[in-house]
Amino acid sequence: MVAALMGAAAFFPQRISAADGFRGEKTLGILAGYDTYNKEPLAGVEFTYRFSRLLRLAPKVTYVFRNAGHDALKFNVDVDLMFPLANNRCAVYPFAGFNYSSWNYHPAVPGVNTDDVSTRVSRAGLNVGAGFDVNITGSLRLSLQGCYTFIKEFHGADISAGIHYRF
Repeated sequence: MVAALMGAAAFFPQRISAADGFRGEKTLGILAGYDTYNKEPLAGVEFTYRFSRLLRLAPKVTYVFRNAGHDALKFNVDVDLMFPLANNRCAVYPFAGFNYSSWNYHPAVPGVNTDDVSTRVSRAGLNVGAGFDVNITGSLRLSLQGCYTFIKEFHGADISAGIHYRF
């Protein structure tokens, strides 16, 4: 899926080059949102690195808050295919990538310690989704994205909003 997104970029009329002014752009941001599997809020940190006008790598770490004895730590590495709009003031992007989730179970049993690794279930999966970015200033960006994770037993969607600092 990631290879298909990268390959699709070769067919766009815009030339991907190192001199396009986007190469090397980095952002660091915080995210807040909602996880549909656990039906609870999530919070995270995302870093992005722009290879060109059209391609961006976006690793992120999110924590899904506890509900009914379950919480999770998720690691995602996504490739965003950027479609700039309005003179690069905003962009729409589909993305795909890899996910590694570690879900923790906290059964409500009095006197039982559930903070060890035996209560964790970790799985790898795939992400697909889309997002929308708005550049507020030259160094500040707001984002909104939805992502569906295909993963054994823990599949579901994440919806998040973020604020990112460009450096």
